[in-house]
Amino acid sequence: MNKIKKIQLLIVCLMSAILVATPVFAQQNQDLKLAQQFFQRGEYEKANPLYKKLYEDNDKNNYYYRNYLKCLVALKEYDTALDLVKKQKKKMKKDPTLDVDLGYVYLQQEEAEKAKAEFNKAIGNMEPKVNSIRNLANTFNQLEAQDYVIKCYQKGREITKDPTAFSYELAIAYKKQGEYEEMISSYLDYIVVQPQKEQIIKNEFANIIKMEKYKDKLESQLYRRIQKQPNELIYPELLVWLFTQQKDFESAFIQVKALDKRMNEDGFRVFELAQSALIENQFEAAIGGYQYVIEKGPTNPMYPNAKLALVGAKMKKLQYSNNYTEEDARDLEQDFLGMLDEFGRNANTTSTMRKLSHLYAFYLYDLDKAIVLLEEIIAMPNASKQIKANSKLDLGDYYIMKDDVWEATLYYAQVDKEFKDDILGEDARFRNAKLSYYTGDFEWSQAQLNILKASTSELISNDALELSVFILDNMGLDTTTTALQKFANADLLIFQNKVDEAYGVLDQIESEFPGHALVDDILYRRGQIEYKRRNYEKAAEYWEKVFSDFATDILADNALFYLADLYENHLDQKGKAKQYYQSIMVDFPSSLFTVEARKRFRKLRGDQIN
Repeated sequence: MNKIKKIQLLIVCLMSAILVATPVFAQQNQDLKLAQQFFQRGEYEKANPLYKKLYEDNDKNNYYYRNYLKCLVALKEYDTALDLVKKQKKKMKKDPTLDVDLGYVYLQQEEAEKAKAEFNKAIGNMEPKVNSIRNLANTFNQLEAQDYVIKCYQKGREITKDPTAFSYELAIAYKKQGEYEEMISSYLDYIVVQPQKEQIIKNEFANIIKMEKYKDKLESQLYRRIQKQPNELIYPELLVWLFTQQKDFESAFIQVKALDKRMNEDGFRVFELAQSALIENQFEAAIGGYQYVIEKGPTNPMYPNAKLALVGAKMKKLQYSNNYTEEDARDLEQDFLGMLDEFGRNANTTSTMRKLSHLYAFYLYDLDKAIVLLEEIIAMPNASKQIKANSKLDLGDYYIMKDDVWEATLYYAQVDKEFKDDILGEDARFRNAKLSYYTGDFEWSQAQLNILKASTSELISNDALELSVFILDNMGLDTTTTALQKFANADLLIFQNKVDEAYGVLDQIESEFPGHALVDDILYRRGQIEYKRRNYEKAAEYWEKVFSDFATDILADNALFYLADLYENHLDQKGKAKQYYQSIMVDFPSSLFTVEARKRFRKLRGDQIN
């Protein structure tokens, strides 16, 4: 037979084989799909014969074998199941997962000692191969036998001679068992070899440190590891994170300063922690951190940032203080002036100059000095357009406070023109609309506010909507707008810090217009006045009355939110604050304050917020 004929014969044989095999493969595929459907629905009596046939046709297919075994166990055909496993063991003598299968069948027959013997045999028969160890552990895992999963990985560490191997898997197994101390230890092993998984591990720790005893366990384990492995930086870093989660910035700073000295980091890490403390309103801790960096001297690269941040922190502390004095404000003024003397008045210090102008305007009541500072910023050729625009907005506010409405309008108009399609421009338009409200030009104010409701800034949009609704409601109540004009004048006086005069106007409205719909607004404004006076208990009384007596009116959720903020940040009653935030979420689900209330509620509850 020549070569060509041999090839032709081979092709014919192959084609015949394919034609014969194709229906077989098609039938197997159909049987498999049916078996899977029955198995998933728990119809084991229907799945069983299909898997049996599939297995008998291909007894090397592990998937067929395992599902066939599960069907037999589910149908309590234990003898057949035992025969199946023993048959499989003869074919695959070195596979320890088959010992687990045998133990599994014994376990279903309530022969615990036999099952235990097979499980231990499986672990004893493991080879020092990582994949083989994981495969066996996964088999135990499918049986939810976490004790043996742990034994498997522990034995795996021994035979691979790697004391930190399988740390992540062990941590998960310990967690399932509720053995959190061992879970912590395993994660601390894992983070050294996989530092890129740090955030995942922090998330796990964040869930358990809510329980005091496990927070203490983590802290003590970290201290021990720091002593045993002084060159491993991740452990002191985790300790800093732990203290920060607990808002224990004093302890966190001890660790960070030690790291800073050891790593010669120029105070960068300390500065970052001070920034975190400031966000949490931990003013003393933040100020101490900035001062530590400043003490490194003017040649330190972090020195200018720390000096700027220090005066900013002191300003924020003053704003949140319940009992600051004029002397405190004067001391802060000197800090600002000293900082500006050291670094100059230039484009790099404009934010500090704006803060100082705010101090003059709202705490030292020296509007002339505040205005001079802002005019300096505006005149600087290198200052950014944004800082100049914000300074003009501030100037507009300060001129309103000086009763110079025309100058205020001019500055707002300049920002509006230069930043027409920007949030800054929308802010300027809103302030101009509010100024028109103050001066009694309600129709023009309302027209502008209607446009600003569609602002891209949620804050401006919400404020515009609130003022617009207020004007509309009260313009339509009477044939005259006398009461509304008087109320707008009271609002202007409050803005100008002329709170005693504002109180008098509010009293006048109540006297001249008894039973007027503005009564809840008057209570609300009185709360704002007492807040400005730092009479926080009195402010709380007024806002609680708004909420209790006018629960269905538009200001109820406003009063409730600011009441919660008052209890959280000024009256130090976190429990009441949490209660009021929750009330907003439950009673006012569509309120503009609901998102922020939920965020603050979760924070007070101790939730981890990213």
